[in-house]
Amino acid sequence: MKEGTLLMFGKKFDGLARSNKVEMKLTYVLTGLLLASSTHALCPYAEQALKDPNFLKRNLDQKAAVPEDAAKEKRQTGPAGLPFTTFNENQHIDVTGDHVWKAPGPKDIRGPCPGLNALANHGYFPRSGVVPLTVAATATQQVYGLALNFGIPLSVYATLVDGDVVGDTWSIGGKQPQTLTSPLLGAGDGLSGSHNKYESDASPGRGDYYLYNGDVDSLRVEKFQALYDLQKNAAVPNYDLNVLITHLKTVFEDSKSTNPYFFFGPFSGLAVANAAHTFIPSLMSNHSAEYPNGLLDKETLKSFFAITEAADGKLSWQPGWERIPDNWYRRPLGAVNEYSPASFALDLVKIAAAVPEAVSVGGNTGKVNTFTGVDLGDITGGAYHTTDLTNPQKFVCYFYQITLALVPDFLRSESLGTVLGSALNLLHSKIDPFVDPSCAKIANYNDDFAAKFPGAAVGRP
Repeated sequence: MKEGTLLMFGKKFDGLARSNKVEMKLTYVLTGLLLASSTHALCPYAEQALKDPNFLKRNLDQKAAVPEDAAKEKRQTGPAGLPFTTFNENQHIDVTGDHVWKAPGPKDIRGPCPGLNALANHGYFPRSGVVPLTVAATATQQVYGLALNFGIPLSVYATLVDGDVVGDTWSIGGKQPQTLTSPLLGAGDGLSGSHNKYESDASPGRGDYYLYNGDVDSLRVEKFQALYDLQKNAAVPNYDLNVLITHLKTVFEDSKSTNPYFFFGPFSGLAVANAAHTFIPSLMSNHSAEYPNGLLDKETLKSFFAITEAADGKLSWQPGWERIPDNWYRRPLGAVNEYSPASFALDLVKIAAAVPEAVSVGGNTGKVNTFTGVDLGDITGGAYHTTDLTNPQKFVCYFYQITLALVPDFLRSESLGTVLGSALNLLHSKIDPFVDPSCAKIANYNDDFAAKFPGAAVGRP
């Protein structure tokens, strides 16, 4: 990690009562937002947080209650896995008014994830590209239908591993601007600087770290072209999960055969890189009245990836111009419908059937085509094994437990002083509620395995 993140500020003052700690934290959060507002426009979620000190807490607690609109949408489907068979206008995403698309300004930050860039361009994230932890989880749920039990852990991880510890924010791209406290604790390197911690090789659209001298932000048009061409002759083009798995197989083989330092880590590779592929059909498909089960056609795909197509078919990319299409409808909300770790676990089973090595930890050993896997048992002290990853229930356990194991490892490598305890408390307070008590805990995380993979050196604690 670099310097940072998810600190619940007030908690570092040990002499204060618990209630005073919470009050202090909220004061610091709101002060940080007020300071930021002098140079960056706040998104509507952050503006509400300024007006209502309880806003952040209420949004984190939403996982326990289904809003009225979401409850209506929930009735669209049966148990998990059944198709969405009806349509609700509440799924429409507004791209007018406060959420009209605007190109990023010269000081605005954009990064490797097209979906996050689009949220910033439409003001669902602060347009600066620096997002508060809770805003990130709430906006990805409300706009894309990403379940809070997925979005909160991912945002917590981003904040703690590469964000601003005291400011409780993280950057969707490179380093965020300095704050009053970041000279002391640092504000992290953002997602663009999180290689092997969050960002990974084998991306659906970006290049591998080693092959492009650390540039993980730039879309490789030839890589996008390979995905685009998979539906070149389809009567009704649809970039669904099967198409993305085919693309993943190509991408994974390409990394193995061209990148001697290709590395696929226990979180950044296994969870994040694979999710980067499944998120495309799961979160970008248009669930319109005509296609309630979702359709990701060519125009929608190009819009989300900031791609334009000339009359001769040549594709070009405009950095940072990712856009939510007009007349776009997200997947329904509600516990059954949102994309959760359990949903991802089921998709991972399908990935494993087509690309077995993508559901493992490993990498090349300094030469191309030397991919070597490592059994998870050697990493997790026997708590989990590679074969467990295709068991959806065990994978969900692994997802939370590897997060709880890795973040402290990164945090302890930094000079955080008394702030370390507050960060660890926040980690557990936000993730523990999602964890099934029957899940095996990773009590002895061992990263010695990484020594055999030279590509693992980047981003190690």
